[in-house]
Amino acid sequence: MSTTCGEPHGSPKQPNGFEQLLSDMGIVQKNGAAHHPTTQGKVERYHQTLKRWLIADGLVDTVEALNTQLVRFAHIYNTQRPHRAIGRRTPETAYTAITKAIPVIAMADTIWRVRYDQVDATGTISIRYAGKLRHLGIGRAWARKRVLLLMQGHETMVIDRVAGEIIAEHTLDASKDYQKKR
Repeated sequence: MSTTCGEPHGSPKQPNGFEQLLSDMGIVQKNGAAHHPTTQGKVERYHQTLKRWLIADGLVDTVEALNTQLVRFAHIYNTQRPHRAIGRRTPETAYTAITKAIPVIAMADTIWRVRYDQVDATGTISIRYAGKLRHLGIGRAWARKRVLLLMQGHETMVIDRVAGEIIAEHTLDASKDYQKKR
């Protein structure tokens, strides 16, 4: 179930039965400002276009036929129909023309294993590496603290979940149980 509900021109100062029901269900009511049709104006224009297209395409009798019609509409709307708001281009053309965001930090082509953990009373975290249980030295000062553990190959990084700082790094040695901090 959705956690928010937008209403185009509702008054936040005069709650009604519907708004009370939403509140009772834990749904936040968000009202648009009158004479400021930003998001709701776009949605209303889209719905108007959809309604006109469905009428022109012909009414259907079944839900399956309606779903087929809606899929066809979405394809035409996004890939064939030019839009004034984006320079008479299709949304697909506009989207593919822009440069996509890329990570600022160069990452290796391998996957980081991510684990949320808690440092034990002795200042260590237990992990399984190379088929055996290993203990990463974090430090007694970090006992019972919640941390984020990142592992990539034989490298680890332990991050304080509150401060976001790196508190320990390890290069795992498969011949040892206890792994010292670098």
